[in-house]
Parts: sequence; structure tokens; C-alpha cells
Amino acid sequence: MKIVILGAGRRGVRLAKHLTEENKDVIIIDEDIEDVNNAMAKVDCLAVKGSGTSLEDLSDAGLADADAFVALTGSDETNLVSCGIAASEFKVPLTIASIRNLTYTGYNGVGNSLMGISHIVNPTQEVAQYIYQDVERGIYSDIISFENSSLLLYNVYVEKESPYANQMVKELRKNINANFIIAALQRNGVALVPSGDTVVRTGDTLSLVAQEESVENILSSVGRKSMKATRIAIVGATQVADFLLRSIPQYQHRDIVLIDMNREVCEKMAISYPNILVLNADITNETVFDEENLGNYDLMLCLTNNDELNIITASYAKHFGIKNSLALVNQNPNYIRMASHLNIDSIISTQDVTVDSLMRFMHGQNVSSIHSLFDGQIEAFEFEVTDDNPIVGLALKDIDMRGKGIIAGVTKKDGKTLIPGGLYVIHEGDVLITVIERKSVDFIQNLLHVSSKAEKKKD
Repeated sequence: MKIVILGAGRRGVRLAKHLTEENKDVIIIDEDIEDVNNAMAKVDCLAVKGSGTSLEDLSDAGLADADAFVALTGSDETNLVSCGIAASEFKVPLTIASIRNLTYTGYNGVGNSLMGISHIVNPTQEVAQYIYQDVERGIYSDIISFENSSLLLYNVYVEKESPYANQMVKELRKNINANFIIAALQRNGVALVPSGDTVVRTGDTLSLVAQEESVENILSSVGRKSMKATRIAIVGATQVADFLLRSIPQYQHRDIVLIDMNREVCEKMAISYPNILVLNADITNETVFDEENLGNYDLMLCLTNNDELNIITASYAKHFGIKNSLALVNQNPNYIRMASHLNIDSIISTQDVTVDSLMRFMHGQNVSSIHSLFDGQIEAFEFEVTDDNPIVGLALKDIDMRGKGIIAGVTKKDGKTLIPGGLYVIHEGDVLITVIERKSVDFIQNLLHVSSKAEKKKD
């Protein structure tokens, strides 16, 4: 499968990295030669200098026989025009554009009706929805939910006194009163799908898939608690905040305070959301915390366009007494590693959320969720088993994933969820949560007969 990516920025490079690790043929095109060279230094793929609106440059980049074209430049107009050219002039089966400006899409999106583009992703809307789901779950410690399942995936760091330390994976479920499975493990920066005989060590990070009702017991076993926020402070009257507030039911608005230092923006938000307390103030002024009693709030969401301000504010909020804090990172995803050291409950990367959204769409119509773990080394995706899938009728023990992946959860047609054992037989309509090593994505998806959208369109 050949994919051309327009834009050698952070999103383009990260998407290219994921795709090349899945053995896809990737070409990056960008007008900036420094970004082109940087992309080739970071990703094992071809990168060329060229314009996304030039027929000649796009042809030289290999668009004539491309299966997919993804436009991720910082210009909405360039992304729109280049996708239009790819679809009309080069007949590329799958075209995807990143568009932020609501003038083109509105709040509800336009589907594929704009210039024949297959899919439009709005990074701002994607990250706002992700934050909303995080808030709704009431747990702010790297918890991941799935679109068609109530099962949750979350990471647990194994402390020295943890009940998980120095035990084999297969023994852990016997010692903790909860229904869960350890789907992935990271040790010294290297991630893998563990076997039952894998011994968990201090310093490991475990990715667990569990039923929602089991979360409380599992968190309690490692000394953590979950809590649903009722009073929320939002720092930054940004477009992310705007999308988020549209998702939160209006009856909850009276328990929300929005803080921003731009008076004009505050006035607009106050008109749009009359039940929210909007404060025109500088959050770095310590008196704001005292005067507004922010220490009494359950959660602070730091959503400004300044990564450093979001990190500092989220960390300070915890010291001031706010129970939970979340920081949004727009430019530097490396800040995510700092979360546990700064006592921040969750750091969300716009880049990671956007790339996950793109990967979900590209992986096929029956793939409803996809998430990257451990810096992209592990991929968790949710897909529906169709009636023509050859794995229907097979027991899990008869599907040899060669230790490269695991089917960690099942949602039945009636909505019932379960953590399956080896004797579970797959049925048509089952939604499977599969956790796999990124380098083995091609093998596992072929094994489970998961096709990409571009491959289906070509067929």
C-alpha cells in the first residue's frame, strides 16, 4: 500500500512513522527542504521537496499510483486544494485533509461533500472530544476508552511496593478481585505483548484492559482513586474549549469557570455560554486562585495555545489543592513523559490524538477506534467482525498471533462485554479489542482479515 503525505511537520512525520512500521510504502512531500531532511532522518521513508498544489511536484512524488493521499500542512487552503487535485487529477482512491477553519466545515463537519475529499479531520474537534471522554470517565491517568465498548484500557506504573511487582502475568488476576487482562508491557523504553509467564518487574508500565466496573478495584490495589468531576475550571478560551463546552450538557455549565486574559475573547464566550462564569484574568497571577477559590474545584483543564503555560498551570493547580489537572500539548509531545513527575493527572497531545484519528479512518470501515501506546510501539484497535470474515467460528486458542498480539476484549451484539479466554468462539458482529506490537500490524491484520479503506476502494 502506497501513501503520500503532504506536510513534513510533527503530525506528518509521526503518521509516516506509524505507517512505515506497518510496512506501508510512504512518501512525504514538503516545500521546506529542512523539514524534508528532518523527516528522512527520523523515518525510514522517502521525502521530497515540492508543492502540494503543483501537478508536476505531486506527480514526481508518486501520486499517480498512490493508494492514499493525506494533507497535513498548516494551511487549510493548501490541504483542500491538494486533496482536490489528488482526487480529480490523479484518481487517488482515498484522500484525507486536516482542516481547522470552521468556515469550511462548520461545527458539524461536511463529511466527504467538500471537493470530493474522502475524509476531513479537525484536530481541534478531535482533541476536544477526547478531553470530554476523559472528563466523563472521571479518571485522569492515561485511561483510554473505545467507541463501541464499555471496556477501558489504562496504564499502571509498577512501584516498588506494588502488588504487581515480581509476579507472573498469569498469577496477577488470581490476587486481585477484578476482571482484567494485561495486554501490553513497557520495560526500559521497550514495549511488548507479554505471555502468561512474563514476570512483572518494578519500573514496568502495564497496559490493562478491564471492564468498567472493575476499574475501582484495580485502582485501589495500587493506591489510586477515581472521581467524577463536578466543578471544573478551564484555563484558555480557545477553540478547543469552545468545542468542549458544546459537548458538556448545559445543566453542568453553572459549575464551570472559564479563565482567559483576552477581554474580547472572554466577552464572546460569555455571550455564547451565559451559564458559565467567564473570568478575564491572568492565571499566572496567584491572586486569581485565592480570589476565585479555585482550590475548591475538582478539575482544572489547561487548554491555552501555550504548551509551557499549560504544563506549569496544571502542575501548580495540584499544589494549590485542585484534585485533578489536565494539560493540553499542541507542539511538543515530549512533555507527556513529564506528567508523572509533575503530579499532573493527564497530558493530552493534539498531535497524538489527530494521528490516531487518521489511522482509525485509514484502517478500514469496520475499525471504530485506534490508539497508540508507548510512543507508538503498541497499537490498540477495535474492529467489528463481519459475516464474511474467516475467523468467525474459530476459538481464540486456534488463532496463532505468534506472541505479537492479543484479543483483549469482546463486545457482543447485545452490548455485553467480556474479557475472553482461549476457548471463546468468535461470532459475526463481535467487536474485538486487539492489542498488537506496531511492527506486527500487517501480520495481525492479515490474520484477522482487517482491510484498509484504500485497499477496499481499489478492490
